[in-house]
Amino acid sequence: MGKVRTVLGDIDSSELGFTMAHEHVIHCPRGLFAPDNEWALRNFNIQLQMVKDYKSIGGGCLVDAMCRDQDGRAPAYLKVISETTGVHIIAATGVPFDYPGDREPLMDLSIVWKDKDVDEIAAGYVKEITEGMNGTTIKAGWIKAGTQYCYATPGEVKALKAGARAAIATGCPMHTHTDGGSFALEQLEIVLNEGLPANQFGIAHIDRNPDYWLHKKILETGAYLIYDGPGKVKYYPDSVRVDLLRRLVDDGFGKQIMLSNDMGKKSHHQAYGYGPGWGFIKQKFIPRLLDEGFTQETVDDFMINNPARFYSMRK
Repeated sequence: MGKVRTVLGDIDSSELGFTMAHEHVIHCPRGLFAPDNEWALRNFNIQLQMVKDYKSIGGGCLVDAMCRDQDGRAPAYLKVISETTGVHIIAATGVPFDYPGDREPLMDLSIVWKDKDVDEIAAGYVKEITEGMNGTTIKAGWIKAGTQYCYATPGEVKALKAGARAAIATGCPMHTHTDGGSFALEQLEIVLNEGLPANQFGIAHIDRNPDYWLHKKILETGAYLIYDGPGKVKYYPDSVRVDLLRRLVDDGFGKQIMLSNDMGKKSHHQAYGYGPGWGFIKQKFIPRLLDEGFTQETVDDFMINNPARFYSMRK
């Protein structure tokens, strides 16, 4: 399939194994040294043990979604965790999304990128992919962008364009945050207009908007989808996800879908006394898929073959 750029260097994509396509190995968007809070997944020993536990159940790779211009990104931590556990970690460049108006201002792209045009921003992404992040030689292996609930700020549009240009320049994959699964087609239109091949682009959190027509339209372009909500029944029961996945697989799109859990809070993890934890997909959701008639081949596509293909560098 190709080479994947991990925090320990490039590896053959066949080495990834069981992969969670959008997770948070070290996650503290308010900064490594900010006051402790629900979102602060930064206790090194706890996070290390979580990755060890993931390895013990057959986990092979975690795609880390903490990205550029967030003080809490810690590539050196990711490298040590990967070296210690043997779990491959793919780190991100790019940005998450704006925090406008009445939300706590974790990021204001109008300030972060003041006087920078799209090409300058893209060049910064390229540097992190080809040279290293945060002054290290640890390289990013994918590009992140994101948008608001049903709209994008001007800075987010700029980030989508910059991400697409950097992806074209480096061959790096790109996938995005959507708020509630909204604004997905619009994201796709922006990056396609920049010339990014659809199969180099993926959309996360899309299952929070369980709209079969929408998902099918995106997949028809060749883009990928990440269902990262299994086990989060506050949105709706997993039966809805199972039915959506069945219909899309029956339509022939089983090789463009990846599964994950996007667990970026303490209350998501058993290690902090909560749940469901990184074991849920492998130990609970996949057995359910098999019980409900999905083949092992399809499950292997979701968790092994599709991530290996998607996260491969195109150059």
